[in-house]
Amino acid sequence: MKSLDRLRLLFEEQINVMPISEDLLVFGIENYREEMEKRNFQSAVVDVNGVLMKFDLGDERPVPIASEDILPSDTPLLFAFRKLIEKRRYFIEEDGKIAHIVTRTDLDKIPLRIGFFGLISLLETHLKELIRKYLPHWEQSISENRLNSARSLYEWKKGRKEEIDLVQCLQFGDLGSIFSKNQRFKKFDPEYSRDRFVKMMNDIGQLRDALAHSQGNLGFSWEEIDHMIRFIRIIIDAEDQVFEE
Repeated sequence: MKSLDRLRLLFEEQINVMPISEDLLVFGIENYREEMEKRNFQSAVVDVNGVLMKFDLGDERPVPIASEDILPSDTPLLFAFRKLIEKRRYFIEEDGKIAHIVTRTDLDKIPLRIGFFGLISLLETHLKELIRKYLPHWEQSISENRLNSARSLYEWKKGRKEEIDLVQCLQFGDLGSIFSKNQRFKKFDPEYSRDRFVKMMNDIGQLRDALAHSQGNLGFSWEEIDHMIRFIRIIIDAEDQVFEE
């Protein structure tokens, strides 16, 4: 297995939903509404004569917990992210019992931010490998200013005795420029337009910067970030094809 595949396995399958979940509080039937209001909860689990039931704001009374309200504790984190876009909250089952809860509010926690940044880094690594393999004259696809910037970083890193090449010194925006030339992006998906590809690469670059600088507001909705993840997967999963110079 390639190192890129191992990293992808880590980010997409081996990190599960548990790091962003919260321990479940179970309220009694006599005071669950007061406890929810005190904690600003929109959902709660209520013990009704020994049976755990759920209550969401707007419901008339506690109702049974349905299977579609439950995620297993080993659910991959990025899969849980997509599920939480569709529905606001899920209960987490562990060792056969409902013991945790995860809500859309939990999406802003550090583990998911690490997952996003990891996938973007995988995309960056993948595109650089394609450049090394297929585009020996890639320098012609970026401006002289951007090329000089990469060369400056390359010389600085060489001075530190780092084993590195010039491609490694390209910035994320440079990758978008290289694959937008000669419609190379259509090798990933023939349906892409240049405007769509460039915009998506720019958006991913902005998200990467926001994550790297730990900004509170990432600047994109969860739905928009989900579209970026789908875009990244399409590129990484695309069949290996020869790119035009």
